[in-house]
Amino acid sequence: MPPSPPFDEFRLGSVTGSMDTPASAGLREALHAIKGAGSFAAFSKLSVTDLKPISVQDVGTIAGFPLQEAAARQLIEKARQAPYGKGSETFVDTSVRNTWELDASQLHLSRQWASTVGHACEWVAQQLGITAFVRAELYKMLIYEKGAMFKAHTDTEKIPGMFGTLVICLPSKHKGGDLVLKHRDVTKVFKTSETQPSMACWFSDVSHEVLPVTSGIRWVLTYNLAVSQTPDRPFTALNSDLCAVGLDGVQKALSAWLDARGGDGGDGDTNYLYYLLDHTYTESNLSLNALKGADLYQMQCLKDACDKLNVSLFFGLLEKEVQGGCDESYEHEDPYCDYYDDDPDDEDEDEDADYYNGGRGIDRGEEEDYDWHPFVDIIETEISIKRLVAADGRTVRQNLKLDEGELEERLIQDVEDPFKKAEREETDYSGFTGNEGVSATHWYRMTIAVLVPNDDVDRFLTKGITKTDAQSLLPQYLAKCSDSETRDAAMQMVRHLARLAWEQNRDTYMGRLLTYTEVNRSDQSFDVEIALQFVATILRHQEYELFCKALDWFKTKVGAQLFVFVEKAISKDPCCFSQIKDGLLQNLSLRSVAHRMKALTLLGLPSDSTYNPQVGEWAANEVVPVALEVCLGPKVVSASGSAIVDMVKEYRDIEYLKTSLVPVIQKQAPLTPFALGALMRILHFETKGFFDKAVTLELCKPLLKSVLDVMDVANLRTKEGVQPEYKTSKKARNWDYHGLLASSQDGPHAKPETFISANLLAECLGRCIQFGWDDLASLFSLKLAAKIVDVPRVEFHHLWLPFVRELISTLGAANVPLSTPRYQELARAILEAYLDKEVGKEPSGATDYSGLGPVSCSCADCGDLNRFLASGEKVWRFPAIKKRRKHLEDELGFSSTSRFGCSHHSERGGRCGTLVVTKTVDTGAKAKKEWTDRFAQAWDEFGKFDQDKLRVLLGADYERITSMRHLGFGQGPQAQVQRAPPAVLEPRANARNAMGAANLVAGVKRRAGE
Repeated sequence: MPPSPPFDEFRLGSVTGSMDTPASAGLREALHAIKGAGSFAAFSKLSVTDLKPISVQDVGTIAGFPLQEAAARQLIEKARQAPYGKGSETFVDTSVRNTWELDASQLHLSRQWASTVGHACEWVAQQLGITAFVRAELYKMLIYEKGAMFKAHTDTEKIPGMFGTLVICLPSKHKGGDLVLKHRDVTKVFKTSETQPSMACWFSDVSHEVLPVTSGIRWVLTYNLAVSQTPDRPFTALNSDLCAVGLDGVQKALSAWLDARGGDGGDGDTNYLYYLLDHTYTESNLSLNALKGADLYQMQCLKDACDKLNVSLFFGLLEKEVQGGCDESYEHEDPYCDYYDDDPDDEDEDEDADYYNGGRGIDRGEEEDYDWHPFVDIIETEISIKRLVAADGRTVRQNLKLDEGELEERLIQDVEDPFKKAEREETDYSGFTGNEGVSATHWYRMTIAVLVPNDDVDRFLTKGITKTDAQSLLPQYLAKCSDSETRDAAMQMVRHLARLAWEQNRDTYMGRLLTYTEVNRSDQSFDVEIALQFVATILRHQEYELFCKALDWFKTKVGAQLFVFVEKAISKDPCCFSQIKDGLLQNLSLRSVAHRMKALTLLGLPSDSTYNPQVGEWAANEVVPVALEVCLGPKVVSASGSAIVDMVKEYRDIEYLKTSLVPVIQKQAPLTPFALGALMRILHFETKGFFDKAVTLELCKPLLKSVLDVMDVANLRTKEGVQPEYKTSKKARNWDYHGLLASSQDGPHAKPETFISANLLAECLGRCIQFGWDDLASLFSLKLAAKIVDVPRVEFHHLWLPFVRELISTLGAANVPLSTPRYQELARAILEAYLDKEVGKEPSGATDYSGLGPVSCSCADCGDLNRFLASGEKVWRFPAIKKRRKHLEDELGFSSTSRFGCSHHSERGGRCGTLVVTKTVDTGAKAKKEWTDRFAQAWDEFGKFDQDKLRVLLGADYERITSMRHLGFGQGPQAQVQRAPPAVLEPRANARNAMGAANLVAGVKRRAGE
């Protein structure tokens, strides 16, 4: 049964023709009368004298022209088949792109080339009508053999400021290989086989293809063309005379439209116009000054007219998304079977069928997929402005959905279908699943200008608005609140947008309850800077009720800077505190104790000149007691311990500390970081004279003993020891309490209440020595030495090595000899455990590809993948449809070189593609390298110590520990590499080089005494 014919996804539901009123027709004619400088593409002959020798890596210098067959074969031998890709998939398909390529890194062009390329850039600027300085960056060398070609595509922007491509066609005899460029209804053909050497240039959004080479070799250099991006300078040239003439016509036409609009009664839903630009632009190059050719001339005239007539001009990235059902029989057919047509007379006849089957002018760039699946029915069509910017490029709205028929109705151009000539940017194909039919989604993108009268801008920008859009619109209205003429209207819009942006319980667009996933997505889009700007504005305008609502909306998303604006508001209007204190208390109740203390500090402490007694009374009677209750919870952290003591010191007294805080510390003794944090802060204030010494020491000593008795050394962690991948995991987000996430590298996941610092541990020992609590100092040291072997190895660098350095400083400050046996045993125990657990013995380094993975998914395909990863095989080929291949690529790590030490790409052929996974990591060599890196890091860590003091602290074990000769490198690196004596060991930035040299000289006859 033959496949169903392709469905016309463009004409379905389209409005026949646009709204062609006399006013819009006049504006269209006025704009079309303005022509720009330059063309979309250009071609020119070069002189052979302009060409200089080219040096190619592993080939040598190619000086003679034209290219000889032998030299061409040498180049091809060092080249690779040029791929194309989409997202994480990379394809090599010679039916789409049949070209050999060498990277710029393989090429060396002599200095004389700089002059040739410089003149070429000047020519580019002249031909394309560009006034900015043009630079060219070498990208590839391409070699086209007989039959080689590259089907129609547009170029992706690969470097900042990129606007086009320059190709220098080097002398090489060939036939065919014509360069065909199409832009809108204009086609240019550059015959590089007849003009040699030559150069061609074009804008990035121009569709172009290389026709098949019929004989010989086509040899080219490709360059990325770019300009420096300066927002105050037009990209292309402006002719003042042309602009003056064009402005007069545009202004009259625009005025006529405004008059007609007024006569219609000003229907706000249709009081704007759309205009399709000639070129397509990217998000990074969307502004008035970045426009090209006629677009710049037309839009500059239109902008000047808009400014005079109170109309706003915006630019938008317009997207049409079409979802439809496909015929399964199309899946594996060649979508390019009738791509080339030898008879130009048949072009119009076959245009529609060719277009809908993927063959005409669609985007075939290096970042695009070539699958084309025509529709047999349309499921859904949606048109939206994905990003709307002001003339200066500032984003004012995103995802503005257009109503059905709206674009055609309000379009200035008189076209039946605006998207008929649009570029197809992406295609997503579901494939056959067995349960559902085959479907695909096509996206088409264009760039438009939008004209909106100033008095309708607010209504237009808030049309169908979402939470994220509302937030992005707030800054422009907050700025208007400073203007007395626009303040009232702007503040009304601010209230409206704020509710839309931040109310948490409902989707303001659909009016329904938000799901948990949607709330999380909303949290991720939250902009702190906009929120702070909003708080400052509403407090300045005494919108206290709105401020309290904002505190409920923001919860803890806005940090302590929020309270800076609150303090300013209280200073300006002390009476406002009574109106906002309940909202502040509710907001503080969601924050950690440390954050509450920071907020109180910003509001003004009793010792500050800005102190407000109302705030002090509120803090003493409401904030401190609630914070103390929080400290009884199971997840209080070290910072909470010191913060609650700060609160008691600032707002209460020693009696409150004795009767209320001490019982809390006693109960929370098993939470070592919290209890130690509180006790060390109390002792700190005692030394400063804030608390009575006798009472304080009587309270603290038994408390400290109870804390040390139950201290779990193996469970102490640092925030720095968190596994990066765990920080963003769903599990971590679910149990996070204070915004502090942690896990250990080789043990159970750490919790915030276990976070501690080397400074706090050293301070604890120092206080024991200071106050003569020798029994506690001994208990502390013995407990650490006995349990250090149980700590996770990741914490040695973050906690225990820093503690040893702090130990040396602490003993020195207390005038305690480093040779004291108790502390010598403690230091030896920590450093020996570090070498055993973190560095370990030197591995053999034998070749081994096993032991990779596994990926986390448990599906059948991932089971096959895991068996390969665990095996000693190097290459795995997995035939599967795109959806299954994509799933495996995602599990491997979303990149061509995954975190599992594998590269992967897809090959075309057969009924479906084949995923090819190649192991790039020799696990044996990897283990050897990792050990070498750990050895080098340990070497550097020991170098950070004062060696004289470390020698005393370690005693007779100093040489054995610091030399690490018992771990590997054939009885230690000093057996093969001459190095400085340990006594003068310095931090070794070149330790890895030294050890690499050690490997190279292994087996060399040793010197006497080595």
